[in-house]
Amino acid sequence: MACKNLFAAIFVFACFLTCKGEDCEAYDEFGSYLQTKMLCQTKVAALLFLAVISPSLEDPVGDRQQEECKKMSTCASCITKSFCTWCVTKSKCTKQSCGNDNIIFPKEYSAIMAGPQFCPRVVEPEEMLTLKSGTKQIIEVKITQIHLYMAFTPWKCKIDYNGEQMTVVAMLLGDKVFCESVLLTNDSHEPSRSGSVSVLWDYSKSFDGSIPFKVCRCDLDPLCNACNKLTDA
Repeated sequence: MACKNLFAAIFVFACFLTCKGEDCEAYDEFGSYLQTKMLCQTKVAALLFLAVISPSLEDPVGDRQQEECKKMSTCASCITKSFCTWCVTKSKCTKQSCGNDNIIFPKEYSAIMAGPQFCPRVVEPEEMLTLKSGTKQIIEVKITQIHLYMAFTPWKCKIDYNGEQMTVVAMLLGDKVFCESVLLTNDSHEPSRSGSVSVLWDYSKSFDGSIPFKVCRCDLDPLCNACNKLTDA
């Protein structure tokens, strides 16, 4: 209905611009009565005017860009696109429509938080994280770019291991997340099996990145750091 009213208003306005003398008379009593009489050329001119205006009401390029932004699931990948921004609180990528959210811009922008260094993310340790097979252990993950309000939300660790995913409760202390103790077993004939752990805040919102780890069989790999630490203890 709003579009029809808009087009009607434009149509009448075009009539007044193009009509001369007795060729056109228009009466508009705000919806109660409207009579328009004009020459054929005036009608054509008004219709052409609407034909030019109508396509501009849509933005196919903008729609494509918005869809492209929505496909980005991490902050770092989001801001590789010059037209995308990362909404921190919502934890999603949009085409510059974060509202009052904390916003991370592409590095080309002259903004305070511009560039991947401002993305909430996991800090990969210098050494490979090792765990002993068959023993419950707490996994510790260091993170950076933590916003204050994040601390008051539930934290979790998502563990990918042996083709399966598991989510455990976690706790944030300072810049480290401590995952609830978990039992991982290496049932293979290999000295170690690989996995990874990522961090979730506010139930399901992810920090960028993950930490790789390996679960060692101490009988096959006695030099594994996890085996040595437990032996020393």
